[in-house]
Amino acid sequence: MSPKTKNIVTLVAIISPFILFALAGRYLIDLREMPRTNKGQLLIPHIDIADLQVRDDQGNDYTGDDMTGLWTILYVADANCDTRCKNALYYQVRQVRLTLGEDIDRVRRVILHTAPAQESLSQFMNDNVEGMISVHASPDTVRQALAPVYAPAESQPVGDVFLVSPDGQIFMRYPTHENMDATLEEAENIRVDLKRTLKGSLIG
Repeated sequence: MSPKTKNIVTLVAIISPFILFALAGRYLIDLREMPRTNKGQLLIPHIDIADLQVRDDQGNDYTGDDMTGLWTILYVADANCDTRCKNALYYQVRQVRLTLGEDIDRVRRVILHTAPAQESLSQFMNDNVEGMISVHASPDTVRQALAPVYAPAESQPVGDVFLVSPDGQIFMRYPTHENMDATLEEAENIRVDLKRTLKGSLIG
Protein backbone atom coordinates (compact mmCIF):
# COMPACT_ATOMS: atom_id res chain seq x y z
CA MET A 1 0.00 0.00 0.00
CA SER A 2 1.45 3.33 -1.05
CA PRO A 3 1.85 6.22 1.43
CA LYS A 4 -0.87 8.14 -0.42
CA THR A 5 -3.31 5.23 -0.10
CA LYS A 6 -2.45 4.85 3.60
CA ASN A 7 -3.20 8.54 4.16
CA ILE A 8 -6.57 8.22 2.44
CA VAL A 9 -7.47 5.13 4.50
CA THR A 10 -6.44 6.92 7.71
CA LEU A 11 -8.52 10.00 6.79
CA VAL A 12 -11.57 7.86 6.02
CA ALA A 13 -11.16 6.04 9.35
CA ILE A 14 -11.09 9.36 11.19
CA ILE A 15 -14.08 11.02 9.55
CA SER A 16 -16.36 8.01 9.01
CA PRO A 17 -17.73 7.97 12.61
CA PHE A 18 -18.79 11.61 12.23
CA ILE A 19 -20.47 10.89 8.90
CA LEU A 20 -22.31 7.90 10.36
CA PHE A 21 -23.42 9.94 13.36
CA ALA A 22 -24.71 12.71 11.07
CA LEU A 23 -26.62 10.21 8.93
CA ALA A 24 -28.11 8.59 12.01
CA GLY A 25 -29.21 11.97 13.29
CA ARG A 26 -30.74 12.83 9.95
CA TYR A 27 -32.59 9.61 9.20
CA LEU A 28 -32.83 7.47 12.34
CA ILE A 29 -33.35 9.88 15.25
CA ASP A 30 -36.57 11.79 15.80
CA LEU A 31 -35.41 15.03 17.46
CA ARG A 32 -38.90 15.57 18.83
CA GLU A 33 -38.50 12.42 20.95
CA MET A 34 -35.11 13.38 22.40
CA PRO A 35 -34.91 14.70 25.98
CA ARG A 36 -35.18 18.47 26.22
CA THR A 37 -34.16 20.90 28.92
CA ASN A 38 -37.45 22.80 28.80
CA LYS A 39 -39.95 22.20 31.60
CA GLY A 40 -43.14 22.93 29.66
CA GLN A 41 -44.52 21.39 26.49
CA LEU A 42 -42.57 22.77 23.53
CA LEU A 43 -44.87 23.34 20.56
CA ILE A 44 -43.40 22.10 17.27
CA PRO A 45 -44.22 23.79 15.03
CA HIS A 46 -45.07 27.02 16.83
CA ILE A 47 -48.60 28.40 16.42
CA ASP A 48 -49.14 31.93 15.15
CA ILE A 49 -51.34 34.05 17.42
CA ALA A 50 -53.09 35.23 14.25
CA ASP A 51 -54.52 31.70 13.83
CA LEU A 52 -56.62 32.28 16.96
CA GLN A 53 -58.29 35.35 15.37
CA VAL A 54 -57.86 37.37 18.55
CA ARG A 55 -59.46 40.80 19.04
CA ASP A 56 -58.87 43.51 21.60
CA ASP A 57 -61.51 45.20 23.78
CA GLN A 58 -62.38 47.56 20.91
CA GLY A 59 -62.98 44.68 18.49
CA ASN A 60 -59.79 45.29 16.50
CA ASP A 61 -57.57 42.43 15.37
CA TYR A 62 -54.87 41.57 17.92
CA THR A 63 -51.97 40.11 15.94
CA GLY A 64 -48.26 39.50 16.16
CA ASP A 65 -47.75 43.21 15.43
CA ASP A 66 -49.47 44.02 18.73
CA MET A 67 -47.06 41.71 20.56
CA THR A 68 -43.89 43.21 19.12
CA GLY A 69 -41.17 44.02 21.61
CA LEU A 70 -42.32 41.92 24.56
CA TRP A 71 -42.64 38.27 25.52
CA THR A 72 -46.08 37.20 26.72
CA ILE A 73 -47.50 34.93 29.40
CA LEU A 74 -50.94 34.06 28.02
CA TYR A 75 -53.81 32.52 29.99
CA VAL A 76 -56.85 31.10 28.16
CA ALA A 77 -60.03 31.72 30.16
CA ASP A 78 -63.71 30.94 29.90
CA ALA A 79 -66.56 32.82 31.61
CA ASN A 80 -65.90 31.75 35.22
CA CYS A 81 -62.82 31.58 37.43
CA ASP A 82 -62.56 28.48 39.60
CA THR A 83 -59.67 27.47 41.87
CA ARG A 84 -57.53 26.31 38.97
CA CYS A 85 -58.09 29.63 37.20
CA LYS A 86 -57.23 31.67 40.29
CA ASN A 87 -54.09 29.65 40.94
CA ALA A 88 -52.99 30.12 37.35
CA LEU A 89 -53.63 33.85 37.14
CA TYR A 90 -52.01 34.62 40.46
CA TYR A 91 -49.11 32.16 40.79
CA GLN A 92 -48.34 31.02 37.24
CA VAL A 93 -48.79 34.42 35.60
CA ARG A 94 -48.57 37.33 38.06
CA GLN A 95 -46.04 35.91 40.50
CA VAL A 96 -43.84 34.40 37.81
CA ARG A 97 -43.47 37.79 36.14
CA LEU A 98 -42.60 39.40 39.47
CA THR A 99 -39.71 36.95 39.96
CA LEU A 100 -37.99 38.01 36.73
CA GLY A 101 -36.08 40.87 38.32
CA GLU A 102 -34.47 43.12 35.73
CA ASP A 103 -36.29 41.23 32.95
CA ILE A 104 -39.75 42.04 34.30
CA ASP A 105 -40.32 44.82 31.78
CA ARG A 106 -39.66 42.41 28.90
CA VAL A 107 -42.79 40.38 29.71
CA ARG A 108 -46.49 41.21 29.45
CA ARG A 109 -49.49 39.36 30.92
CA VAL A 110 -52.45 38.65 28.64
CA ILE A 111 -55.74 36.91 29.35
CA LEU A 112 -57.58 35.49 26.36
CA HIS A 113 -61.33 35.40 27.01
CA THR A 114 -63.23 32.73 25.08
CA ALA A 115 -66.51 33.89 26.67
CA PRO A 116 -67.71 37.10 28.36
CA ALA A 117 -66.19 37.24 31.84
CA GLN A 118 -68.66 36.68 34.64
CA GLU A 119 -68.46 38.48 37.97
CA SER A 120 -66.23 35.86 39.61
CA LEU A 121 -63.51 36.34 37.01
CA SER A 122 -63.81 40.12 36.71
CA GLN A 123 -63.69 40.57 40.47
CA PHE A 124 -60.68 38.31 40.90
CA MET A 125 -58.79 40.14 38.17
CA ASN A 126 -59.57 43.55 39.68
CA ASP A 127 -58.57 42.47 43.17
CA ASN A 128 -55.56 40.25 42.50
CA VAL A 129 -54.07 40.52 39.00
CA GLU A 130 -54.75 44.07 37.94
CA GLY A 131 -52.99 45.25 34.80
CA MET A 132 -53.48 42.20 32.59
CA ILE A 133 -54.27 42.87 28.92
CA SER A 134 -57.65 41.41 27.97
CA VAL A 135 -58.27 40.05 24.48
CA HIS A 136 -61.06 37.94 23.03
CA ALA A 137 -61.58 35.08 20.59
CA SER A 138 -64.16 32.46 19.64
CA PRO A 139 -63.81 29.27 21.71
CA ASP A 140 -64.20 27.12 18.59
CA THR A 141 -61.49 29.03 16.73
CA VAL A 142 -59.12 28.79 19.71
CA ARG A 143 -59.72 25.05 20.08
CA GLN A 144 -59.18 24.48 16.37
CA ALA A 145 -56.02 26.58 16.18
CA LEU A 146 -54.49 24.88 19.22
CA ALA A 147 -55.67 21.37 18.33
CA PRO A 148 -52.13 20.18 17.34
CA VAL A 149 -50.98 20.93 20.91
CA TYR A 150 -53.31 18.28 22.33
CA ALA A 151 -53.41 15.70 19.53
CA PRO A 152 -54.43 12.94 19.50
CA ALA A 153 -56.63 14.00 22.43
CA GLU A 154 -59.38 16.60 22.02
CA SER A 155 -58.23 20.21 22.20
CA GLN A 156 -58.92 21.70 25.65
CA PRO A 157 -56.94 24.97 25.86
CA VAL A 158 -59.18 26.73 28.40
CA GLY A 159 -57.30 26.93 31.70
CA ASP A 160 -53.84 26.49 30.20
CA VAL A 161 -50.91 28.91 30.22
CA PHE A 162 -48.85 29.61 27.11
CA LEU A 163 -45.66 31.52 26.34
CA VAL A 164 -45.69 33.72 23.23
CA SER A 165 -42.67 35.26 21.50
CA PRO A 166 -42.49 38.94 20.48
CA ASP A 167 -43.32 37.97 16.89
CA GLY A 168 -46.59 36.35 17.96
CA GLN A 169 -45.52 32.70 17.99
CA ILE A 170 -47.06 30.50 20.70
CA PHE A 171 -44.18 28.17 21.59
CA MET A 172 -44.75 26.66 25.05
CA ARG A 173 -47.70 25.27 27.03
CA TYR A 174 -48.25 24.59 30.75
CA PRO A 175 -51.24 22.99 32.50
CA THR A 176 -52.86 24.48 35.59
CA HIS A 177 -53.89 22.80 38.82
CA GLU A 178 -56.25 22.97 41.78
CA ASN A 179 -53.58 21.55 44.09
CA MET A 180 -51.30 24.26 45.48
CA ASP A 181 -48.11 22.17 45.46
CA ALA A 182 -48.66 21.29 41.81
CA THR A 183 -49.44 24.94 41.03
CA LEU A 184 -46.21 26.17 42.63
CA GLU A 185 -44.20 23.50 40.84
CA GLU A 186 -45.73 24.55 37.51
CA ALA A 187 -45.03 28.20 38.29
CA GLU A 188 -41.38 27.30 38.83
CA ASN A 189 -41.37 25.45 35.50
CA ILE A 190 -42.61 28.57 33.74
CA ARG A 191 -40.08 30.76 35.54
CA VAL A 192 -37.16 28.50 34.60
CA ASP A 193 -38.18 28.28 30.94
CA LEU A 194 -38.88 31.99 30.69
CA LYS A 195 -35.61 33.02 32.35
CA ARG A 196 -33.68 30.72 30.01
CA THR A 197 -35.53 32.11 27.00
CA LEU A 198 -34.97 35.73 28.01
CA LYS A 199 -31.29 35.09 28.72
CA GLY A 200 -30.69 33.56 25.30
CA SER A 201 -32.84 35.95 23.30
CA LEU A 202 -31.73 39.03 21.41
CA ILE A 203 -35.33 40.14 20.87
CA GLY A 204 -37.91 41.41 23.31
